[in-house]
Amino acid sequence: MIDKIYLQDILPLDQLSKNGKVIMVRHYHENLVEMLQKNLIEEYQSFQKKSSAFRECITIVSFLAEPNNQARLFGVYRNIGILENQNLPKYSDQLEKFCIPQDENNDLFIQLEKMHEFVKFENRVIIDWVVPRGWYNTYGNVKDKEVVKILPYNFVDEFPGLMRIKISASELKTIINNPQAHAKWYESLTRLQAVYLILDKKSGNQYIGTTYGQNGLWQRWESYAKGDFTGGNKELIELKENNSVFHENFQYSILEVLSKNASQKECVDSESLWKEKLGTRTFGLNKN
Repeated sequence: MIDKIYLQDILPLDQLSKNGKVIMVRHYHENLVEMLQKNLIEEYQSFQKKSSAFRECITIVSFLAEPNNQARLFGVYRNIGILENQNLPKYSDQLEKFCIPQDENNDLFIQLEKMHEFVKFENRVIIDWVVPRGWYNTYGNVKDKEVVKILPYNFVDEFPGLMRIKISASELKTIINNPQAHAKWYESLTRLQAVYLILDKKSGNQYIGTTYGQNGLWQRWESYAKGDFTGGNKELIELKENNSVFHENFQYSILEVLSKNASQKECVDSESLWKEKLGTRTFGLNKN
């Protein structure tokens, strides 16, 4: 019989709990992905209610919600102080839109210091979250948290299927720069030509492109991720000249899958048809 692996086998939670209360928290928010991309999770988790168990905690073991009641390790933090009442800091402008209004009488801010000895486990360890409470609990009340998966270094996500791809520019860069950790992505995207869509989620602008290279869609998306995200396209170059982080709200997806052996003409004809369907020459980022 193969023994299960538990979180305690990876993180020394019993030892940490000797220093004081250890809180395990699983963050869920309808805008969690956007907040993660904007690096807001650490600030978000620092704001808690005065009446919460977080006031007395010494260590916070932080997770992000995953499907099927699982949780991915986000980080381990040490509580180095509490700010409240007149010392309560304001939400940053970016975080404010994701939170209910602050209440100085009921809110506090936990000053958290990341425990860097555990950074190597971040975004890699996934546990079965089942606990009496939905989003947090005190270690000791719940212990045997089974590790269901340990992901490769710099892993983004499982390959979802061609027509379900919907990834950000930062995720694309991580996937392209770590092909061994994303073998299914590499295998799938090199086997086809495609018409693809780049959506600017902030402005709504769309750019449609196609592929006809030897390594298919992987090769084309690699030219974006390993370059400056313009791919040599005039329209995207113009965006970059006006804004160096023009791509931070880009989302990449597939409109149509084409045969790996499709001719350049077939690929360009399909690309042109999609430009007509979505009007990207008139209203989007395509000029030709």
